[in-house]
Amino acid sequence: MLRSILLSSTGLFIGAFSAHLFAEEFRHELEFGMGLGGQHLPHYRGSEETHTKVLPIPVVEYRGRILKSDRDGTRAEFSLAERIEFNISADLALNDGAEDNRLREGMPELESEFQLGPSVNIDLTGHGFNRGLILRLPVRPAFAFGSDSEYIGYVANPMLTWIQPRVLDRWRVSLDVGALYGSDRYHQHYYNVAPQYVTAARSEYSADAGFSGTFTEVGVSSKQGSLVYGVSLRYDNLRDAVFYDSPLVETGDYWSFSFGVGWLFKTWNWTE
Repeated sequence: MLRSILLSSTGLFIGAFSAHLFAEEFRHELEFGMGLGGQHLPHYRGSEETHTKVLPIPVVEYRGRILKSDRDGTRAEFSLAERIEFNISADLALNDGAEDNRLREGMPELESEFQLGPSVNIDLTGHGFNRGLILRLPVRPAFAFGSDSEYIGYVANPMLTWIQPRVLDRWRVSLDVGALYGSDRYHQHYYNVAPQYVTAARSEYSADAGFSGTFTEVGVSSKQGSLVYGVSLRYDNLRDAVFYDSPLVETGDYWSFSFGVGWLFKTWNWTE
């Protein structure tokens, strides 16, 4: 749910720009509300130190011809074939608290990270992209933002997603299993140790491009009237990652947890 607003401004622009491409009438629906979202996760992948944060967040659900915003996040979708679609996806990592990480003591603070890029999705079971088994192939440039903003490389995140939209007539259940790959610049942003930061306990290190580990994530969500809520649990394994021997990595696997709850109190409908 924390990610559901990431592409709102970008997607609205894409939707407005592309609407003239379609002549048939289409009914749009936009719902807006407020809620709380929380996460418990490491300072960065491979760190044993964790932080928990709970934030007020806007909750947006939009069903448009191209732009969609719902429990799968916000994205702009373009159909390439009956079982293939192209969309734009985003991700966000708030690194608040990483400045106190003991392994990075004396090193530059890690800024928060924003990713935005294309994804090709393939419907493997013929049930559409909201049910069954889907192969997702996103590639996203990554940017650090905070006191400084800069491009920090790119990531690829191929995954298999299984979705069952109506479990016990109420719950939407999803399961993601995937792998992560990163450019050398991206891995160096998190795991490099430059000569000036070498200590007795922290040797010099330069990270390479390549495999970043695997993950499994299960999510459960529901919408009952104007109330939306959900939880997700994720497991990451880094033991075969190219940066696993970095002195800034202290664990080969970890769990993370997130939740969100919101109330949708305003709805707009229109046709074009």
